[in-house]
Amino acid sequence: MEGKIRKKFEEEIEEKEKEIKKKEKEIAKRVKKMVELESKIREKEIKIEKKEKEISMKEEEREKREKIGLEEEKRKKEEAERVERERKKLEEEEKTKEEKRKKEEEKKMLDEIMREQQRKMKEMMAQIEAMTKEVKTPTMFFGVSWKVESFVKECREYVEIRMKEKTVEDQILWVLTCMDGGMVEKWKEMMKDDLKEDLREYVTLEEFFGEIRKEFGRKGKDKKMEEDIEKGMDGFWNAVKKKEVEVIKKKPKVEATTPRISVVGRRSGFWKR
Repeated sequence: MEGKIRKKFEEEIEEKEKEIKKKEKEIAKRVKKMVELESKIREKEIKIEKKEKEISMKEEEREKREKIGLEEEKRKKEEAERVERERKKLEEEEKTKEEKRKKEEEKKMLDEIMREQQRKMKEMMAQIEAMTKEVKTPTMFFGVSWKVESFVKECREYVEIRMKEKTVEDQILWVLTCMDGGMVEKWKEMMKDDLKEDLREYVTLEEFFGEIRKEFGRKGKDKKMEEDIEKGMDGFWNAVKKKEVEVIKKKPKVEATTPRISVVGRRSGFWKR
């Protein structure tokens, strides 16, 4: 009985051992599978880590590129802003220069206008002064040499005040109207004809005064004799003006000691050679 029990117990133990071994084998298989699975998982984890690293590197590179792009964009923007500022600055400078130039031109124009107005004002004042100023009409010139300079001076003063705007020819013709008598009359008519026919031309009135000095200036003539003749002529004209004498168309008696000098008053026709 004991043998049977023991045998049975041993059989149970063997079965248990078999089951244990079977379970051990299954456990070993499971462990192996788990190890394999862990290995696979590790490999996958390594791959995942590698991929994550790659992704991280790519992300970093992308961020770096983005950062570089942002910096480049920022630099370009700053450069564009700098160029725009310089352009605006240049425009402002050009505008300032243009305004300054316009102001200078306006000032120049105003100065020109002011100068022109001052010049016109001076001319008007000179004209008013000339109109209001009493100017002595030149004394009639009869060819007396010692009266040449005073005659020229009177004519010059009169022309400068009353005939400044006239042409030189008009001034000369007016001077000729202040000359009369004898050789003066002939010379005057000759001058008028030459001017009319353009045989003579004078740039200034002084040139014509030079002709008068050359023709009628003192050439060793007797001053006292000319003074006496001039006094006689002045007295005659004064008498005519005062209507104290009558014009008698006669040849005057000339004493033998008196030289025959032609001094004829054209206005009266009294004196003849």
